[in-house]
Amino acid sequence: MDLSSQHTPIEEHQVGRFAVFVKREDLVGKPPAPPLGKLRGLIPLLERLHRDGMRIVGCWDTRVSQLGVGVAVAVRDFTGTRAIIGYPALRGAPVPAHLLKAQELGAELHPTPANHASICFSRTRKYVEAEKGVMLPFGLESPEAVEAVANEASSIRTPELLRGSIVLSCGSGVTLAGLLRGLPVLPQRIIAVSAGRSRDRITRCLRRYIPQVPDCLQLREAEMPYYATPDVKCPFPCNPHYDRKAWALLLREGHRWPQPILFWNIGG
Repeated sequence: MDLSSQHTPIEEHQVGRFAVFVKREDLVGKPPAPPLGKLRGLIPLLERLHRDGMRIVGCWDTRVSQLGVGVAVAVRDFTGTRAIIGYPALRGAPVPAHLLKAQELGAELHPTPANHASICFSRTRKYVEAEKGVMLPFGLESPEAVEAVANEASSIRTPELLRGSIVLSCGSGVTLAGLLRGLPVLPQRIIAVSAGRSRDRITRCLRRYIPQVPDCLQLREAEMPYYATPDVKCPFPCNPHYDRKAWALLLREGHRWPQPILFWNIGG
């Protein structure tokens, strides 16, 4: 997948009395790749690992994320490389459909008893390293991933869209860090809605990639658990565990935010 020059569209949707412009980063990949903006950063990261001689890559995935499918698809472009996907296994529960898809695409699944994410990640990494592989960073946090988002953010050539507010869901903090690095100008307000990670951990991620967290940023704590989903409708494909949480806040509070509003739809 060559995503270096593939820009995603910005759509306009009407929400009550105001318009919302939606950056469709969920359209980065083409099937069988998942609707996931982080594919931008995955490719250059895999390129570096492949140049370094690594032929086994591990990935931690959740029961609702699509990163594992993205890794399973992406490694097929790198000769002799295979993927190991770790995930939280629940006793008596079936393997989630998207992980079965990753398996069909050639990835090895490595179930880990459900626990705190950091514990599960550590156990999966131990297994991957025993196989002489390397574990992709948690949440795909890497300079390559941040820079890939920054490059796309810098491509926005409609400055009037950046004068009001930008809203997005925030998982690890990678996409938010890329936006802060790459936007040609900062808007009056950036509203980042945690999908489940603590605000403190997201802020620590930001500080690894940007010199100073700007005053325009409002980083909202998660209003519901990671696996919970808000009961709201959305006029475009919107991941219920990530983007829809930010969309629910927009529906509730957006009329009070500086206009125009740009919604950065990242996919899951």
